[in-house]
Amino acid sequence: VQARAWCGIASGVLSVYAFTHIPLAEVYALIFLAPLLVTVLSTVILKEKVGPWRWLAVVAGFAGVMLVVRPGFRELNLGHLAAFVNAFLAATSVILMRSLAQQEKRTSMLGVLVGYGLLFNGAGAATAAFALPNPVQFAWLAMAGAFTAGGQLMQLLAAKYAPANRIAPMHYSQIVWAVILGALFFHEYPDVLSLIGLAVVGASGLLTMVREEVRLGTVRWNPFSRTRL
Repeated sequence: VQARAWCGIASGVLSVYAFTHIPLAEVYALIFLAPLLVTVLSTVILKEKVGPWRWLAVVAGFAGVMLVVRPGFRELNLGHLAAFVNAFLAATSVILMRSLAQQEKRTSMLGVLVGYGLLFNGAGAATAAFALPNPVQFAWLAMAGAFTAGGQLMQLLAAKYAPANRIAPMHYSQIVWAVILGALFFHEYPDVLSLIGLAVVGASGLLTMVREEVRLGTVRWNPFSRTRL
C-alpha cells in the first residue's frame, strides 16, 4: 500500500513536469505505454502467461512511440524521460493493486494515496516560495479544477450507464484531443510520422483491451484457465 502511494505521488509530479516541458501529443504517446508495460511487468512479477497477440500489441506500441519521439533523430529532454517514467510508475501501480486486491480494501489504498498527497503538497507549499495566485491564475486554476471534477463526474455516469468494455476504448480518444488542443492553444503541430505513431499507439492499446475482454470471456467459461490470450 505504501509503495503504491509513493508511485502515485511520483507519477503526479512527473506528469506535471512532462506536460509543461514537451508537446501534449508526445506526453500522451509515452504515458499510454502504461497498459503495455503492465503486460511486461505482469509476466515478470506476477508470473502471468501472455499470448502472442498481447506481445504483438506491446511491440507495436513501442514502435509507435519510437515514431513519435524518434530518439537519435531529434532532441530529447527530461520531459520525455519524465513521461516515460510516469508510464512505468502507472504500470507498477496497477501491478501493485492486482497483488493487493485480495489483501487490502480499495478504500484503504485510496485513503493512503490521498493522505500522502496532502502531506507532500502541504510540505511543498510550506518549504517553497509560496505566493497566492493572482486573479488570472486563480481563474485558470478554478477552470482546471472544474474540468477535473466534471471529468470525474462524466466517468462515474459512464460507468453507471455503459459496460466497462465500451468505456475503456474511449480513453484513447485523449490522444486525438491532445493533438487538437496542442495545435489550438500551443501551436504544436505533429508531423506525419508522429501522427502515424500516435495511431499505432492507440491501436495497440485498443488491441490489448480487446484481447483482455476475450480472455475474461474465456475465463468465465473455463475457470481453471490462467493463460492470457
